[in-house]
Amino acid sequence: MTKINRWRRIRRFTWLFLGIVRDFRREAKIAARVGGQLARERMSKRHRKRAIKFRETAIEMGGVLIKLGQFFSARVDIMPDEYIQELAKLQDTVPPAPFEKVKEVIETDFKQPLEKIFKSFDTETLAAASLAQVYKAELKTGEKVAVKVLRPGIEELIDIDLATFAYLMEGVHRFTSFGNRTDIPMVVGEFIRTLGDELDFYREGINAVRFQRMFADDEFIHIPKIYPDYSSSHVLTLEAINGLKISNYKELESQGIDRHLVATEVFNSYLKQVLEEGFFHADPHPGNLFVMEGPVVAFVDFGMVGEITPTMQKSLRAGIIGIAKKDAVVIVEAFSKLGFIRRGADTAAIVHAINWMFENYGMINTRNITFENLEEIEEDILQIIHDQPITVPAQFAFLGRALSTLLGLATGLDPDFDFVAATQPYVAKMTKPGLEAISEVVTSELKTLGQMLYALPKQVNDILNQLQKGKLRVKVDATGIARALRRESRSRIYNIQAIALTAVLATIVALLYLGFADEAYFFMALSLIMIVNITRVRGH
Repeated sequence: MTKINRWRRIRRFTWLFLGIVRDFRREAKIAARVGGQLARERMSKRHRKRAIKFRETAIEMGGVLIKLGQFFSARVDIMPDEYIQELAKLQDTVPPAPFEKVKEVIETDFKQPLEKIFKSFDTETLAAASLAQVYKAELKTGEKVAVKVLRPGIEELIDIDLATFAYLMEGVHRFTSFGNRTDIPMVVGEFIRTLGDELDFYREGINAVRFQRMFADDEFIHIPKIYPDYSSSHVLTLEAINGLKISNYKELESQGIDRHLVATEVFNSYLKQVLEEGFFHADPHPGNLFVMEGPVVAFVDFGMVGEITPTMQKSLRAGIIGIAKKDAVVIVEAFSKLGFIRRGADTAAIVHAINWMFENYGMINTRNITFENLEEIEEDILQIIHDQPITVPAQFAFLGRALSTLLGLATGLDPDFDFVAATQPYVAKMTKPGLEAISEVVTSELKTLGQMLYALPKQVNDILNQLQKGKLRVKVDATGIARALRRESRSRIYNIQAIALTAVLATIVALLYLGFADEAYFFMALSLIMIVNITRVRGH
């Protein structure tokens, strides 16, 4: 890369970035005069135009910009809706680098000619992305493999883009009001860590092995084998996958593959990843999932993963207990530990906002809930996210984006896919009478939450006693609600942010886990309306 190209790249990156900041500042000035809601409405077209420009420039320039766009497409706490929608369309597909350059990368890492490493090596790419490209090859042993090679020259490009991004974000942090309500250094750090993980092929190999162990006994999910002897810091060699792209609906049907079964397999795999293992594939777009004979679903590309640690799960459960007892202080404390609330933030204002939500919607239950109620709640949740010093930790942002993509995949495979019915086996597993292990887990966790337990209503103790005696049964029957919501959704199109859906799904699981059945039904209905709206948005 010449010096002229380097400075031209920095200049284009800077002008694009400054245009976005200028729009944000303009919206802030309008909001000071007429209020946040009107300001957002007035700036909607400008934000949309700028978001489209970002997407087009990222595709043209490649490098960090594509990954930056994908990263911000999950940050509903930072970006306006228009950016979330447009950047979600960003596909990481770019023209491939010349094969001779790629060959040079491989031979430099293995210190021998390509012909001595592989029996054969196709010169045409299977896929070319901003950070790496993939080729078909055959080992000396005859095994067919896919070879992922770091894009030649990408490290220099990343150095330029990251330095530019970090410098510009430091200016936002120091000199704009936006830096006062968003933890800019944390956002920059999260993006750099995320990008670093995708560039680390050793880590990706370890991630793949972890998924192999996770699904070792699952006949419906396949994780490709890793070949460590043919891998390096710039090269990752995996078992070749012979299957159909999961979004190739026409070919799936022509081969007699049950699309509903495929949707169920993918959905169940994510229930296992998120609810059981706390470790999930964070980039399940159609290019990373293939359908093989069976049908068996194969995952590829393990560079972007998310993890919900036991400590995070503990704080999340504490927050759910706070929701169940309508204790805004407990909720704020729990979500502060999870990283949703910035250090030094005015927590009293957030407590006030949450109490306002309880006061306005606290009397709603499954007997009187309406479509309009759900839309109002959704809008108010997003309003709190944007107006209060709330940020979304990367792991939860990744989970939100993964769930959003998953919903699109499932409904694309089967437009009538019943998410409630698909979740019921896991709910039954968690609440099935006679499972002593569950009773022991609940008892142990409640002991660690002693002070909170004293504040819980007597009825919760009664429910937990029933669980310990094996008498508690939870029945989820939301078919009628789902049908009604689907009918209503045809005449309404609203943008639903994936992070709100993530929080609601986590709430459902935790409430059922703790035995708060009535409250779980309410949140189940809320999740259904979010699913419906996300599906409608993707359809447009």
